[in-house]
Amino acid sequence: MRFWEKYGIYLIAITTLIIFTILTPNVLSLSNIVNLLVQTSMVAIAAAGMTFAITGGAFDLSIGSILAVTTSVLCKNVPILGIFGAIVLALSVGAVLGVMNGLIVTKLRIQTFVATLATQIIYRGGVLIYTQGRDSDLFRYLDIKVIAGGRVLGLPVPIWITFTVFLAGYMIYKHTQFGMWVRAIGSNEEAARISGIKVDRTIIVIFVITAVTTVISGTIYTSQLLTGNGRLGVGFELEAITATILGGTALAGGKGKFWGTLTAAIILALMKNGMNLLGVQDFYQRLATGLILLLALSMGVVSERIQTRGNRATRNQSGDTNE
Repeated sequence: MRFWEKYGIYLIAITTLIIFTILTPNVLSLSNIVNLLVQTSMVAIAAAGMTFAITGGAFDLSIGSILAVTTSVLCKNVPILGIFGAIVLALSVGAVLGVMNGLIVTKLRIQTFVATLATQIIYRGGVLIYTQGRDSDLFRYLDIKVIAGGRVLGLPVPIWITFTVFLAGYMIYKHTQFGMWVRAIGSNEEAARISGIKVDRTIIVIFVITAVTTVISGTIYTSQLLTGNGRLGVGFELEAITATILGGTALAGGKGKFWGTLTAAIILALMKNGMNLLGVQDFYQRLATGLILLLALSMGVVSERIQTRGNRATRNQSGDTNE
């Protein structure tokens, strides 16, 4: 189980790649690989934020609605503020929504699952009111397509953004006091409070991170489709959660795996890409995603049980030795 916990996600990635290479060799074409990594970027970036949330013992089910808010804010405000100004506004709105999630959880003491389920509905209702239920588009402002279609050193911009987000997230998680606090809160929130960690402030920052990473994903999404509306992003949160848990982040909190999350996001994109090339219909793809999530949850539960038994055995052996 220790070997699987450390290397299992990479073995799954290799196995998935081999299977789809046999079924459809086009998977390995350079153009398809680049397209696959661009497809990965949107879920992967949001999953980076979700890795902080789940490691800290939280969930954020509102990110699908925040994605819809982002697309609508961008489409409504690019004509007014320009591309840069609209992106700054979208990031600010996302940060405010993240703060609201954090305040509801920390001040009202509502479980994160329930709290963000409620804000998921509230934010989606709010953006539908903001847009009056209408679609917005940026077909007259094609310069924004550089975010999704531009290239730097031969690679599409979304790939660079994804790598930057994960590198920054990993460094924060592993080498900062904030990362240590997130792990401590996810392991034992009460012990973290007693030890002097600013738990409420840390949880609020976690929700800001999940919201801001979702805004980044939504910006890439908008630059690809040039469209925004309040109905987008339904189920997006489940894809991010699936990538996070499949990547090895402990469902119970306290342990996150950033590069595992990125690898899992690539696996999910590879499966979608491969099934599209094979002509598999969308509802079968959704079924496959659900089964993967169930598998990831099952593996997480089994791993936690084995670790618990191992810790008990170690304590018993220590007790026998002391006697």
